[in-house]
Amino acid sequence: MPDADIQERLRGTKLGPCACAEVRRIARKLTSMYDTALAPAEITITQYSLLANIGRAGQLSHNGLADKLGMDRTTLTRNLRPLIKAQWVAVTSGEDRRQHLLQLTAAGKKKVDRSLPLWEKIQRRFIAEIGAQSFQELRTLLRLAESAATGSGPDSPE
Repeated sequence: MPDADIQERLRGTKLGPCACAEVRRIARKLTSMYDTALAPAEITITQYSLLANIGRAGQLSHNGLADKLGMDRTTLTRNLRPLIKAQWVAVTSGEDRRQHLLQLTAAGKKKVDRSLPLWEKIQRRFIAEIGAQSFQELRTLLRLAESAATGSGPDSPE
């Protein structure tokens, strides 16, 4: 009976729960928590993150933003589209006319200005909930997990 065999193999694994599934589960919960907190500013955490990264840099290329966020260009373009349509982000040409640079518009700066206190409040709440030390440990673990996922950890072949 193949179904019973698969069930037994899945139950019997010594590796524990899937790391990817666990990270995705908590990411969905965190996303929901931050989205709820940012709702009064009519913005999602994904949109806030894009605006904050562009605002922090002043000007940023698509590739630079994609690298910073660990996002592929197609997903980035799809996520930028509503921000450009809302006129929160402008696309300008760089020194090389083929290079497109992203920057906040006046409306984008207002959106960040309105969103930042909401983001700070939920960030503070999350840190208070898990503790400042645990938060720093979490960030360290996430950096290690990112290195392992990209194959750039200490044991990766170079």
